[in-house]
Amino acid sequence: MTDRWSPTWPVDRALAERLIAGQFPQLDITTLLSVGHGWDHRVWRCEDVLFRFPHQPSALTVGRDRADALRDLAPLLPLAIPSPVCVGLPTTEYPGHFVGYRWIDGDLPARLPLTTDDRARAAPVLAGFTRALHALPRDRAAAWQLPDAEPRGTMEERTVNGRLRAEQLKDSPFAGLARRAAEAMDPPPPECTEAEKLLVHGDLHAGQVLFDDAHALVGVIDWDSLEVGDPAFDLLMAFSFVPPRARAAFWDAYGPSTAVGRARHLALSYGLALLAQGVATGDAGVRDEAAFSLENALG
Repeated sequence: MTDRWSPTWPVDRALAERLIAGQFPQLDITTLLSVGHGWDHRVWRCEDVLFRFPHQPSALTVGRDRADALRDLAPLLPLAIPSPVCVGLPTTEYPGHFVGYRWIDGDLPARLPLTTDDRARAAPVLAGFTRALHALPRDRAAAWQLPDAEPRGTMEERTVNGRLRAEQLKDSPFAGLARRAAEAMDPPPPECTEAEKLLVHGDLHAGQVLFDDAHALVGVIDWDSLEVGDPAFDLLMAFSFVPPRARAAFWDAYGPSTAVGRARHLALSYGLALLAQGVATGDAGVRDEAAFSLENALG
């Protein structure tokens, strides 16, 4: 089985230059800058366009499939989201649909010295954004021809995986934290019902939010999981990112929800996964943010 961190189709600078210049010659390719990479994409910036190149088989069309939805969503939400400006087509040397989005000025929490006060100030802003998204009619998904939501594993399966992550981290400095997080996931909460499902970002965590130089929340990125699904996948931020003292402000701004138990469970699940990733790859930013999120959720 291929390691998710080993791209099937690596997109280096030379390939990115050929693809962008070949399909979008109006852009100045000499401005090309590397932004980074994730499990499914390699990211390059050219002028004020951020290109996401899928480099795994499961992601080849994900950007294309959500481009129309993001164009429509952008003016409806109170924070900036990636608005597509161009969609690249597959070529003989590269099989993916690569999408260019309008650049959003901001940086990830893992790269900023955010304080607890910064996170607390962001709590009602984040809640207002999430409430605005969740308030949109579910039938928008059909109008945007979004793919059907894929199974993500049950709460019970996530509990089992949490134990596996804790075992994976048993020889690391985070062994105690990982063990406590895994124990807190047992017993798992009830599953989401069909009636509870809403239009969701679907993969909201600290690696998907942007802050400006003043440490104000300005954007939400990576909408590859936009779908009708469990709102807990968005609301987990109330436990992973928002400090306990600001949690009441989050829920005051968002309103009541039946997904609170699942949101905490998912915050622990995501935190353990990201902590294991950060330790395995030596990414101190991801590792430390994940450890913070677990302490937060356990708090």
